[in-house]
Formats: sequence, C-alpha cells, structure tokens
Amino acid sequence: MEEIKLISALKYCDDTEAYETIFNLHKAKVYGFFLKKTSSEDDAKDLLQNVFLRLWKYRKTMNEDLLIDQHLFQYAKAVYIDWLRVHKKQTTSIQNESLQYELPHYNPSNDIITILDTDNLLQLLHSESALNRQIFYLNKMEGYSYHQLSQKFSLSVKSIDNYINKTLKRLKKKL
Repeated sequence: MEEIKLISALKYCDDTEAYETIFNLHKAKVYGFFLKKTSSEDDAKDLLQNVFLRLWKYRKTMNEDLLIDQHLFQYAKAVYIDWLRVHKKQTTSIQNESLQYELPHYNPSNDIITILDTDNLLQLLHSESALNRQIFYLNKMEGYSYHQLSQKFSLSVKSIDNYINKTLKRLKKKL
C-alpha cells in the first residue's frame, strides 16, 4: 500500500493491518534513532513502543499531507523529550543518593596510571588543554570524585566524565 492509503486506512477505518504494515516498514528507522540517542537497547525498545502507541492513539488526527515518517518522527521527538525529563529526574535522584555513600571502586581507566609513573604521565598530559590536564590530574592523582570536580569547575558531572574519558582515550593512543 502506498503511504496515503495507509494513513487513510488507519485514520478512517482503524485498520490494524495498515498499522502493522506501518510498524514493520518503519520500526527499524525509529529504533535506530532512539538507539543512537539513548545508547541503550532496552530504552530504545521502550521508546519505540511509545511512538507506535502514540501513533495509534492519535491516528484520527493524522494529517494526510504529511508522510508517515514525518508523523513518526514528530512523535519520536516528543517521546524522547519526555524520556529525557524522566531520565534527568532519575539521574539527579541517584546522584543525590550516591553522594551520601561514595565508595571507592575499581575503575579500569586507572590502569594507565599504574603503567606510567607520574613524570611520564605529566609529560603526556602536557599536550592536553589546561582544563583537561587539571581535571584529569585531580581525579586520577589527587583522588577527587566527579562530583567534587563538577563543583570545583562549575560543570556537570557528565561533563567531567566526558573530559576524563576523552583525555584517557587520547593518552592511551599516545602509548
């Protein structure tokens, strides 16, 4: 069926076969979008399901001048924004709880420090920007937590994580 017929069948006839056809034709594209955004297969599957539930819920209001992709990605955008809001609240809650009970844990990225002595590490860090060098050094050599660094530099914990991981990757390439 062509797209206009699928939309019409879905909108006016509540055609479940048209709905299944749309799902089968477009699920991979929408799933890929969410997988790229969330980096989680489970979250991507949940969000995919929410998009198609929304498609069914709002089938009567579909604009026949728009392509199915346009409808789906409008819904996908709204579903993703909702997910971000909920995810941000959950992350903030978890971070607040973990602040009370920060325990040292093994981090494989610390292996680079055991391989290199301080002088060699400082030489490799010299090519990094001042901010990268300072964040990495305080975390790996002075033992500052991500939260402490985020407060010190007025950055989010995720930004601190990104700085450290990118610096670590560049250092490993230099070895």
